[in-house]
Amino acid sequence: MSKFLFAPFMMNLGESQRLSKLAKFLFEQGHEIHVIGERYYSFLFDNDAYVEHHCSEDKKIYSKSRYASFFSLSTDFNFLSEEEIESVCSIEREILRKEKFDAVITGYRLSIITSCRLEKTPLIWIISGATHINEIVQNAEGLLPKGKMKRGNSQLSAKFVEKLITSYSDNVKSWNNYLKKYQGSPFNNALELFSGDLNLVADYSLFYDFADDSCYKSIGPILIDRVGFCNHTEKGNEKILLSFGTSFKTSWVEEFLQTLPTNYQYVLTTCGEQLKIPGSHIEVVDFVDFEIISQDIKFAIIHGGQGTVYAMASQGIPFIGIPFFNEQFWNIKKFSEKKCAYLVKDSNSVNIQEVMNYFEQHYSMFKDNIVQLSRNIKCESEESLKKAEVEIEKFVRNREL
Repeated sequence: MSKFLFAPFMMNLGESQRLSKLAKFLFEQGHEIHVIGERYYSFLFDNDAYVEHHCSEDKKIYSKSRYASFFSLSTDFNFLSEEEIESVCSIEREILRKEKFDAVITGYRLSIITSCRLEKTPLIWIISGATHINEIVQNAEGLLPKGKMKRGNSQLSAKFVEKLITSYSDNVKSWNNYLKKYQGSPFNNALELFSGDLNLVADYSLFYDFADDSCYKSIGPILIDRVGFCNHTEKGNEKILLSFGTSFKTSWVEEFLQTLPTNYQYVLTTCGEQLKIPGSHIEVVDFVDFEIISQDIKFAIIHGGQGTVYAMASQGIPFIGIPFFNEQFWNIKKFSEKKCAYLVKDSNSVNIQEVMNYFEQHYSMFKDNIVQLSRNIKCESEESLKKAEVEIEKFVRNREL
């Protein structure tokens, strides 16, 4: 059996929930599970048999106040000072040297990527397919001068964009300075900060196509678990679900709530955060049980995190997506291309009344398409943890050869 360190950004509920489910599954198969990070949600990684490792820098670096820096629409990833990188990575590297894990499994704990790179510890990401270079090239028109993406010149433009992205490293300069200080190999580009030796893509397989020899492997969605979630209390007419995960800005949500038409009833998930609510038409809960809420929800307005889009899709709930950072944008776009969802491209200038009117007018189309898609997504999700274990065990065996 193998020895794994799970290293999520604990405050990120979707990421931590996926890794917690995988840790539980691997533990049940007999593997040794270690966890690093200050647990933010008591119902995740809740197993006394896990070995916990504490990093004294986590409360400062992987905190609520720093969350917006990690998860934003910015492509500059120099959001930690070199002193902060030094302090957190020195603790992580000591743990890696001492424990000699078969692999580290992460989501968005970026310091562990750097630590693994220096200690040559095998690294596995549980990730969205949207971070693959092919997907980023397809969604990077804005990087090019106006007119470069015209039809007929798309192949040339795509190659140009790929070269531009893969040869640019100023946006990871602070990480590279640390790597160079300890004779490590610097990141050639930001994509290397967001990829591992093995990348397990927790998405619907037909959304992405990877070569057989790629280090990206589709495993299917890992759906949000019931643990720690409650059903909302009020029953009756169909409601609109408002769910912005853990990446929302309080000020934005409070302003957005003021703009919602009051002729609807809403259920707002807050993840325990305190928000100013403008009226009784909005019911507030910390969490909802996505597995049994579909009977009460007509459609949803969400942020587009990986866990939330698949929770909606698996229950056949169409949604309006308002992304707060790039991966969310790309997640929503996949469903909007299938006409299962509506993508709001700019969260700062959305006229939600107009969007909701349009969504209502085309509701039958959105609903029918997502119900049809939900069948396949549910089937894949039932096998995703097993597929992940198969890929991980194969990866570990190959490293031992």
